[in-house]
Amino acid sequence: MCTHRSLPLDVDFDEEGVVLRPWFLQPIPIAWKELEFICLTPAMERHPDGWREKTYPVSYLPKGFRSTFATAGHLWVELVVRDRRPLLARTDGRWTRAWLTTRLHPMLDASDQRQPDQSLLGLDFYKHRLDAPLDTLLDLMARHCRFDLVVHF
Repeated sequence: MCTHRSLPLDVDFDEEGVVLRPWFLQPIPIAWKELEFICLTPAMERHPDGWREKTYPVSYLPKGFRSTFATAGHLWVELVVRDRRPLLARTDGRWTRAWLTTRLHPMLDASDQRQPDQSLLGLDFYKHRLDAPLDTLLDLMARHCRFDLVVHF
């Protein structure tokens, strides 16, 4: 198990899935099979010696640019939930359901049609707030879910 601790929310990752633990609210479990994919910003890739930030041969960023991951260990993790309806239906407590509803953002498909079932849940992660190495967390995610890209407008 790997846990990310932050002020408003603790997040546990294990072989079963993800458990969101908002302070003073009920835990919210999400199984890996309920996730369509995970988007990491910046993009990460596996190397023989561990996970590293993905680099691109052509970049329009200024020379010497360093990402927030390189400077502060900040990783933006977006979970794309296949269908939010069962997740909301089994969430206990009115306040917990309200908290989750405000954080699940509807997705659009390639033709800009709203997907009523798919939702995006964004999480801020910092390496220093993990109780295990970042490689352990990313290996666990990669074993159970695919990494893909979310395009924001």
